[in-house]
Amino acid sequence: MTRMEDTGVSFEQRLQEIRRESSSDAAGDPERFRRVALTETEMMSQGEAIRATLEANEAPLASIAADLADRNIRRIVMVGCGDSWISGHGVRQVMEKMLGAVAEPYEAFDFATYGIDVIDNETIVIGLSSSGKTEPVIDGLKGSAKLGAYTIGLSNTMGSPLMVEFPGALHIRATRGGWPTQSSTAAMALKLALTASILEAKGGDAASLRAALAALPEQVDAVSQSFYEPARDVARSLARADLVLLTGAGPFYAAAAFGSAKLKELAPIHSYAFPLEEYHHYRTQKSGDPIFLVAADDASHARAAETAIMSRGCEGFCIALLPEGEAEIAQIADVVWHLPPVAWETAPILYSVPLHLFGYHAAVERDALGLGAPKLGA
Repeated sequence: MTRMEDTGVSFEQRLQEIRRESSSDAAGDPERFRRVALTETEMMSQGEAIRATLEANEAPLASIAADLADRNIRRIVMVGCGDSWISGHGVRQVMEKMLGAVAEPYEAFDFATYGIDVIDNETIVIGLSSSGKTEPVIDGLKGSAKLGAYTIGLSNTMGSPLMVEFPGALHIRATRGGWPTQSSTAAMALKLALTASILEAKGGDAASLRAALAALPEQVDAVSQSFYEPARDVARSLARADLVLLTGAGPFYAAAAFGSAKLKELAPIHSYAFPLEEYHHYRTQKSGDPIFLVAADDASHARAAETAIMSRGCEGFCIALLPEGEAEIAQIADVVWHLPPVAWETAPILYSVPLHLFGYHAAVERDALGLGAPKLGA
C-alpha cells in the first residue's frame, strides 16, 4: 500500500481531489443556499418530472422488456450511491412480488468491490446515477455484463457512459441542480414502469401498477402543496435540533432515508435513518430527540405503534406519517401528518415528499437563526 507522503501529494491536495461538494456547512454559506433554493423549485415540481419521465421512456421500456421476455430472471440488483441507492429500497417489494425474483438494493461501491462474483446470466443489474458517470456504478455494470448479466443504465444525463455503454438505457427527465428530490422520485417511478413492462412482456397483468403510476404525478403535486406549510411549522419548532431520527419498515425505509439525506445535505445537521425494528434493539431515542415515524401500511402498524409508545415513554418527540383515518398512532404521536389514500405500489414515493419538504424548511429556519452545522459534544 502506497503511503500518501510517498506520492508527493500533500494532504490538502488529496482532500481537494476527494471532496466533490463545493458548498460548506457554515451558516449562510452562499453556495449551499444557492442549491437549497434550487431544491425547493425541484421538489415542488416532482409530479411533472415523474409524468415526463414515464412518457419519454415508453419505447425504451418496450425494447428492454422484449429483450427480457424469454429470459429467466432469478435476481435483480439495483446499484447506486446515496439517493440512487436508497431508491431501490422503495421499489424492491413491487419487483419481487410482480416478477418473482429477488430484488436487492446494493450500494454501488460495495457491489463493484465485493458483490460481482455471484452474478450470472439470470441476473438483471440496474445502475442509477444522475450524472451517468459515477465510477462504482459504471464498474459494477461492466463487471456484471462480463458475467452475462443484462445491464440497464438510468441517468438524468443523455450521452453519459451509463446511457450508451449498456444494453438498456432509460432517461430520467428530471433536474438535479439542488439536492435530489424529483430525480429520485422519478427514478423510482421509472423502475416501477420497468417492472410493469417486463411483467407484461412475460404475459402477466400489470394493470394495477399502471393505474398507480398514472395517478402518481397528481398525487405527488397535491401532497407537495398540502404539506408545505405543515412541514415549515415543524421545521420552525425543531430549528435548533442538532439531531433528527427517521424510521420506517420495508419499502418505507426509503422515505425515512431520503428524509435523513435531505437534512444532512440542506440543513445541515446530524440525521440517521434506520429500519423500524432496529429502533427497539438499542437505546435509540433519547429525551428530546425528534423522530419521524413513517407508518404507512397495515403490515408494520403494530410495531410502529409500539415505536410511538416508546418515543413518548423516553420523552422524545414523534412526528408520525400515517394513512388517512389512522387513529391509534395518531393518539400517541406529538405531530400527525395524515396522507391521502395511495396505491401500495407507489406509496413509498408519496411518503417521501413531506420529508423532502421538511429538509428544505429545516435549512431555511436554521439559517434564519444563524445556525450552521452542529458539533455534538463540543
